[in-house]
Amino acid sequence: MYLHVVSFDIPYPANYGGIIVIYNQIKALHAQGVKVILHCFQYGERQPQPQLAEYCEEVYYYKRSRSWWYQLSLLPFIMRTRQSSALLKRLRKDKHPILFEGMHTAGLVWHPKLRGRQKIVRMHNIEWQYYESLSKLTQDVLERVYYFIESIKLQRIEPKVVLYADEILTLSTTDRAYYREMKANAHYLPAFHANNKVDTPSGKGEYVLFHGKLSVPDNERAAIWLIENVFADLDIPFKIAGMDPSWALREQISRHEHITLVENPDERTMSELIRDAHINLLVSFQAAGIKLKLINALFRGRFCICNEHMVSGTGLEKLCYVRNSAAAIRQTVEALINAPFEQARAEERRAVLETEFSNAENAKKLIELIRFYQN
Repeated sequence: MYLHVVSFDIPYPANYGGIIVIYNQIKALHAQGVKVILHCFQYGERQPQPQLAEYCEEVYYYKRSRSWWYQLSLLPFIMRTRQSSALLKRLRKDKHPILFEGMHTAGLVWHPKLRGRQKIVRMHNIEWQYYESLSKLTQDVLERVYYFIESIKLQRIEPKVVLYADEILTLSTTDRAYYREMKANAHYLPAFHANNKVDTPSGKGEYVLFHGKLSVPDNERAAIWLIENVFADLDIPFKIAGMDPSWALREQISRHEHITLVENPDERTMSELIRDAHINLLVSFQAAGIKLKLINALFRGRFCICNEHMVSGTGLEKLCYVRNSAAAIRQTVEALINAPFEQARAEERRAVLETEFSNAENAKKLIELIRFYQN
């Protein structure tokens, strides 16, 4: 069972959203006997990783040029900068099925030289909607223009990707419904993650935790909104943890003695923060995106409060306290902060998470969709 996987970035270390999904998917497929031929685009500070050979039959790297010249292309920048003649040449050496990770890598889906191959596209978002949302959230004028133009290009090219893909995989049921309206052969396959079993502690923690990649505009906005509207005059310890916080967020946090920042925690520290918190509080202003932090909070943490955008299309709302207004969030925090977390709640989570969000079971579902090439 050979499968080409085209990744938009090097999927190790698995330290942010889509890369966590890809890395744990590769591990789960390997455990089921699939021989993964991995293709990675390399850029920024990420370097080739020998560790990937543990789960992959072959690993190839392709330099991604992010020259401003590609902004002039009719293709979205995230796609145009990942079109590679070397990748196409390697894919043509056999007839194995191909899994393209995200719209980012789907620029070869319609290529005539791949006609007849099974081509699966994993949509990590409805990408044009995600970029449209980013254009509204960011404060930088140039970034806002870039996100807006990219959104238009992504919306224009999306029907072509859907037309030429044999299967579309989505991370939520709402995204599946969207692609089925476009007549796509779309399937809901939950995000692969780093958890094997529910391991939530009983009793009480001492603080409320918000976590996420803080350089992402949505996460920064959510953190500042929580500070200003929920915790500014609420005398309950509040921790904000994540990568690359801005000066503006640091400044907001510094005004309050009971609010602390945990900057750039490693995986172990983040896991301990989630586990030791009494409440994991997760807020988003957009329904798009991979809600891995919600999955991690439910597998590892105690009480979970979130808003509707966090649980949209996941089926996880029954395991959380879903609150949307600042007043409702504050009231629920005050009600839960002194309530012990009981193992009966953990059992309720196990019934859902260890079946619907089992990496092994979801790898089997993916394998059922793949038409492996027989010599």
